[in-house]
Amino acid sequence: MGVGKTAVGRMLAEELAYAFVDLDFELEQVTDLKLPEIYSKYGRIRFYSEDKLMLRKQLGKSRMVIAADGALPPEPEQLQLWQQLGCVVWLQAEAETIFRRMRRKKNRVFLPRQATAETVAQLVIEREPLYAGVADFSINVDKWALEQVVDKILTFYRQRQ
Repeated sequence: MGVGKTAVGRMLAEELAYAFVDLDFELEQVTDLKLPEIYSKYGRIRFYSEDKLMLRKQLGKSRMVIAADGALPPEPEQLQLWQQLGCVVWLQAEAETIFRRMRRKKNRVFLPRQATAETVAQLVIEREPLYAGVADFSINVDKWALEQVVDKILTFYRQRQ
């Protein structure tokens, strides 16, 4: 949610010569609906089900970078799937950064129009233990330019190989 998963993921995949999979995009393609439409038409359970299905479809594949859905906090099964898929990178950002970025987006799925920076800060606090529990590597994107974030992830990933 507003940390740059797609931008970082695309650049990372390009640097590694891997395929890039954006789960939000894939979900929209499969359902032929935008994320807010999926949620409003079918609800949270269907949204989670579709997201988990997209993750399961990636199992067994290699040489790819996946930008996970960031709209809802992940369920335990999603967290397990992330770990099964490989190296999990947690892109962190300050609540104010996320709020500023999300405020500009028209396609905000679960951040109400009246949301404040404090609302986002609460979401960050709630999700932190979930992400920390599965992340192999984390980086605060506020501290670095996009290229530097990608370089740091690449360094970690290559050392891990």
